[in-house]
Amino acid sequence: MHQFRFDDFRLDPARRELWRGDALLALPPKAFDCIAYLIEHRERAVGRDELMAAVWGRSEVSDNLLDQVMLRARRTLGDTDEARRMIRTVPRFGYAWVAAVEVIGAARVAETGAATARETPPAPAIDAGERDAVHDAAVPTGHARRARGVRAAMFAGATAVLLFALAAAWWSRRPPPPRTHANLALLLPVAVDADAKYAWARLGAMELIADRLRSAGQAMVPSDNVVPLARDLGSNEPDAAQLQAMAGASAAALVLRARANQSGGSWRVSVTSLLGRTPPLFVEGDARDLLEAARIAADRTAAQLGLVPPREDDPRSPRERALDGVLQQAEAAMLADQPDTARALLDTLDAEQAARPEVRFRRAGIDFRSGRLDAAQATFESLLAAGSSGDDPLFRARVLNGLGNVALRRDDYATVERIAGSVVALLGDSAPSPELGRALTGRAIARSALFRFDEAVADFAQARVVLESVGDRLGLARIDANLGILEARRDRYAEALPLLERGADQLANFHDLTSELFARVAAAYARLYQLDVVAALAGEARLRELVEREPNPQWKRYATLARVDVLAANGRLGEAQALLAGVIADATRAGDAPLLGSARIIAAREALARGDAAHAANEAADVLKTSWQAETPREQAGAWLALVRARLARGDIGAARDDVDAFARWAERDGAPVARLYGVLARAEHAAANGAAAQADADFAAALAQAERQRVPEDVLRVSMAYAQAMLARGELARAGPVAARTASWAARSYDAALLQVRLYHALAQVEPWREALGQARRLAGERVVPVELTREPVRTAAR
Repeated sequence: MHQFRFDDFRLDPARRELWRGDALLALPPKAFDCIAYLIEHRERAVGRDELMAAVWGRSEVSDNLLDQVMLRARRTLGDTDEARRMIRTVPRFGYAWVAAVEVIGAARVAETGAATARETPPAPAIDAGERDAVHDAAVPTGHARRARGVRAAMFAGATAVLLFALAAAWWSRRPPPPRTHANLALLLPVAVDADAKYAWARLGAMELIADRLRSAGQAMVPSDNVVPLARDLGSNEPDAAQLQAMAGASAAALVLRARANQSGGSWRVSVTSLLGRTPPLFVEGDARDLLEAARIAADRTAAQLGLVPPREDDPRSPRERALDGVLQQAEAAMLADQPDTARALLDTLDAEQAARPEVRFRRAGIDFRSGRLDAAQATFESLLAAGSSGDDPLFRARVLNGLGNVALRRDDYATVERIAGSVVALLGDSAPSPELGRALTGRAIARSALFRFDEAVADFAQARVVLESVGDRLGLARIDANLGILEARRDRYAEALPLLERGADQLANFHDLTSELFARVAAAYARLYQLDVVAALAGEARLRELVEREPNPQWKRYATLARVDVLAANGRLGEAQALLAGVIADATRAGDAPLLGSARIIAAREALARGDAAHAANEAADVLKTSWQAETPREQAGAWLALVRARLARGDIGAARDDVDAFARWAERDGAPVARLYGVLARAEHAAANGAAAQADADFAAALAQAERQRVPEDVLRVSMAYAQAMLARGELARAGPVAARTASWAARSYDAALLQVRLYHALAQVEPWREALGQARRLAGERVVPVELTREPVRTAAR
């Protein structure tokens, strides 16, 4: 790919950078894409529809949104005068690039090429009208999803769930050997009895000892698993219940505890076993240097476990030992989630030390954790460029995984997949390692984001084997959560629920509350779609607790909407409406258009349920005419169906016809089975309202057959309700019965299913079944009111 020079600007498509002289300009992603596309097709005028399809992946983007993006592009280029020196508007067609362009050299070298380490200025805030358009171009047309923060988190809680866990294995000098010891050991943080300036040793010395034991062949629980498990322990010894809980969560058979004491200018580090050894293990190491004492204690522990401690082939100089001390302190800071402290420690190194690859790698990791993605990427790329084919493959894999995480944070899933594939190819024949597990997990998440679910499942399965081998129970919990979310995204809710429940419970053990939050949101919806609303309500209390503890305001809103749906499904309408009003107000203040759109669609559904069709139609129509994109095709299809039903409830048959047609066009573009299912259902309901009984029956039957093939109880119920009610309205009681009977098994747990049985038996004038069904509906109603006409005892007439 080439770069382009025009006027005093230079555009680099590969790096996605626009320069003016020596200044790197901040430009929103879609504005950059519009400029790049027009330059690449500068030989002709580009139509508005073509430009929208190329940049947004779809052509139904509003004209107003495109105009705002183009205005931002022109302002950045200084092309706002009447002459239009660069981008000319072609009336009633589109745009044309008119400035002279010079094509200059290659924009970027290959993956291992050098990159200049520079910091990109922060991007400006996205204009309100442009915010919804910032979707990942790699996602197939029709599948653009919610804005970055929520979408990334849905694929495993963003980078908190994924690959760049900056734990010990990342910084170890040695590759982990093949496992030679079957029992997994957990080393608790070191209890340090010394001046507060040595507080870093709690995690730093812990990791050094664990790394030495790992190098001797002892399987160790990764440090990023240990830290959350022992977060409340401090210097206290765990009691029996705590020991069992930590051992159970980590699957460790052996629990070790180290203590470090300073006395008279010397250090003593002791290691003892708290669980899993009879008699208990106890060793000590003494030295003037804390880390040296920890090394001695670790090697003696290895010997007590029947292992051979790793050899020190090259005696280290005092300068190297000093560097080790700084790096160990920085590592402890990162394990404690203190990147600024880690950066300050590395800043104390001299130029020669700072230039070492292992130090530069750590600094790139700190930049990544601090959100300085450009700096992290530049360092990772320069490390690759400076390497050779003979380099340590594990170190190269760590660097590549670092680049993959940068791409993941930017929602560049195609790049994540490519980089992760490189790591898998590099390490595929070697012993299992955290790096291989992270690469497989990253590739699985990328493929899931690209809607290639079967490939993603295969990668998750491989990652599970690797993480099980290296003892990463936290990683396994995240894989369960990811797999559950993946299954839910393809409407396999029965398969999703066990994975989500197990993953959420394990994540709770590790205090990974944000990841647990997303797993429990997905589980709540899976239960609702399985029509198990009582079970969904049982999980609402934990969801409420997680929302209260979640620091990210957008994620709080996202999870609160799940609470709204759960409460409403159980008839707790007052609570649901109060929460929904709060989300709408909060999202409005924050300019969170995606979540605001979702909240307004819920408001439309609730308005329709209470008979306010006008409000429902206005809410749904306002949202759907914007560039709002739902989290899933199911949510988007539900929005369209709510609009059609609101139009029909108002008797606006013509407007409903237009909405049905627009719905069908969207469903065809999206291609998801649930989109097509609800598109056909909307057409059937319109035909029934319009008196076209034959067309309605054909569409209802097709929708019901598809719903039963897909086996989602929520879908079968929705279609059966509409179909049966249409036949009841026409007096076709004998035909309505078998359709309503499909939902009878859910009447004990679903208000809507129970209400359908009430309608059927009332129409059939079967008093005893009607009375029983009415009682069931009232038990499930909560604050919902059963229609008055259905509460009057039916009377059999001659017509019946």
